[in-house]
Amino acid sequence: MQYKKLLTTILAGAAVFWNGMAGAAQPIAVENLVQIISKDSATSRTVSWQDTARRSDYMVEYRRQGTGEIREAYMTGLKAPPVYDADWQAPNTYGAYMQQLTPETTYEYRIRNSDGTSGWMPFTTTPADLDKYKVLVFGDSQSTDYSVWGKTARTAWENNTDAAFFINMGDLTDNGQSYYQWKYWYENADVLTSHIPIAPVLGNHEAYSLSWTYAEPYTYKAFFPVPYGSPRNQSRLAYSFDYGNVHYVSLNTDYEELHTAYPTMMADEAVWLDRDLSAAQKAGKRLVILMHRPPWNSPYDGDLDMNGRYFLPLFDRYQVPLVFTGHEHCYARTVPVRDSKPDSHGTVYITTGRSGTEAWDGSVRRPFDSVYYNPMDMPMYIVLQVEPDDFRVTAYKNDGTIIDAVTVPAKSPQPAARKSKK
Repeated sequence: MQYKKLLTTILAGAAVFWNGMAGAAQPIAVENLVQIISKDSATSRTVSWQDTARRSDYMVEYRRQGTGEIREAYMTGLKAPPVYDADWQAPNTYGAYMQQLTPETTYEYRIRNSDGTSGWMPFTTTPADLDKYKVLVFGDSQSTDYSVWGKTARTAWENNTDAAFFINMGDLTDNGQSYYQWKYWYENADVLTSHIPIAPVLGNHEAYSLSWTYAEPYTYKAFFPVPYGSPRNQSRLAYSFDYGNVHYVSLNTDYEELHTAYPTMMADEAVWLDRDLSAAQKAGKRLVILMHRPPWNSPYDGDLDMNGRYFLPLFDRYQVPLVFTGHEHCYARTVPVRDSKPDSHGTVYITTGRSGTEAWDGSVRRPFDSVYYNPMDMPMYIVLQVEPDDFRVTAYKNDGTIIDAVTVPAKSPQPAARKSKK
């Protein structure tokens, strides 16, 4: 049974009881209910869902589990992607931010509109200083047959049901304006989204039109109400979040596609990234960067691309231990690198392969790659195990073969001591 069918059954069954007690008309059912990674897993939670009706009366209520005090979530408002294809119109999307929560506490939420309400659905916030958990990382999931992406997602989940959330490294679909591709992406991702939040990364294919010209990624932005606090004019395109004592930054690397619409996007993003990394480091957070395009030209020719020119100096300045990239559909792990040269105190860059059907034989091994593998034979996925003193990364083929396993030192920095007043 697909998750959306199971979800409808659960919501309807729970709501029948509640509505019977309260005298409401009918239980409600929503489509593609997913958790989106929140600003801080210890104090917030974000949910998103879809509805073909253009309703303005949705709301989310939440409370500590079993208690009577009910609060209303902050609603993001209806997001309606433009109609690009009359035969495949994207549904309207709704999002809700539940904030000011208490760490290590179980809450429950329900969705309501004028027709009725869902049942209560539980979730638990994390400890603020959580330093041990698992994350699933998927390279480009774009596909001609999304059941292949679904098989990768299912394989990864069945072998890692203790994962806290998952990251999709961009190019979720092959064409960002093609809703039928998003429909099948959701249907095949439900083995993950029915259990854990997603942290999406903007890819270049999210910024393509149906005619394969560059386009604003309206559909991507509508579907994923990621944390607020983005670079200037880049709401939902770049963002950052904390999960335990690790600070993750998801960058917008679509300069090629979007610079005409946003002429100062790189400078704006670099200013934001500098402030963001500085604040996270002062707060004692470890750092992980997520970026679709790598910092170097692709295929590699020895030169930095536009993203590398703006971002790599900041990675070096803040001694970022680990950067995940996508785009090239290969798996590659560098030695620690600083200023594009091997340096024992530098950053490890990991290219995350592909999780969908689309292989690419154009990538090349870089001179500072310690491991290089092109998954032409089958898709793959990555498990990031966060430990108190390091990040442990293991790359798997779908058949269980280990491609690579590495430990990246990443001790928690201590916040700067405050000077005593004299």
